Amino acid sequence: MAVKPSILLMCCLLAGYVGASKIKTEPIQVEVGTSYVTRDVQKPEPKEKQTFVASTCKQFIGDAVNVTVLLKYNPEWLPSVGVLYFYVVDDPTKPESQALCTNYHPKPSPVCHVANWKSSNDLYVITTAGDVVSFTLNVKFITAETKINVGMPFSYHGKSNRNVTSVKNNDYYYLSEIVHISHNVRLQYGKEVLLNVSFCPNAETSKRYTILSEVFGTDGISAYSQYICTKLPCEVDSPNVIKSNPNHLLSNAIFLSTTTGEYQHLYVVIVNWGGNFDPTVGYYVGEFQYAATITRNP
Repeated sequence: MAVKPSILLMCCLLAGYVGASKIKTEPIQVEVGTSYVTRDVQKPEPKEKQTFVASTCKQFIGDAVNVTVLLKYNPEWLPSVGVLYFYVVDDPTKPESQALCTNYHPKPSPVCHVANWKSSNDLYVITTAGDVVSFTLNVKFITAETKINVGMPFSYHGKSNRNVTSVKNNDYYYLSEIVHISHNVRLQYGKEVLLNVSFCPNAETSKRYTILSEVFGTDGISAYSQYICTKLPCEVDSPNVIKSNPNHLLSNAIFLSTTTGEYQHLYVVIVNWGGNFDPTVGYYVGEFQYAATITRNP
């Protein structure tokens, strides 16, 4: 006789009271990605030249890179309205002729793509504003196996006017690093996933920063706990756990602060405590997303 879903859920919930330490399952390893973003909308002066920095700590050699810009008030990138010209280098002293990619050949677009990041240096995005523009910027490193779409999702109108005389701004703008998963992860009730999370503190964050590690259910019916280690093995009841939030929460967050910069490589274990009944597996399955950010301490 088949077990009713309601009875099965009650059994699972009762089992949860026994505690996560009783669960001994091999964690499922889930790959994470890294993005670097502007925290604020940028509003440069016309023809102003800016330098944005993604600090890499030599982590992404061999990966692909997508640099994308969102223009406010000009989604079609009409040059007559105002666009942003940008290129990517691994050394801010390199001229434009040595750019690894640009966004204006043969016409201005929101995307600049590097198929293979071969450098151990930081990544620099050099921007020059056309007329009045407001924008945000995103740098995303992607493993070589991942297929990406670098095409423009709209038609182009008008001619490109790249012949602008730039006005140099000598400040460096350090982009904020986000470690994340790129899709919803499905996880059975009581099962675990293991994430390998690495950060690269920069001149702005220095050694005084806080990492926010957050998992959040996307199905509205699952809850999660998480445990953070600095070395393996990283398990729920391991002495390697340096901080945890064992509460079963739809959105489970951990704040990890340092004044010495020691938290650069972390392991995160996430345990699911809920989900919808999936008849194809005969069990409850939750869906979640994950992101971790690094911010400078006051």
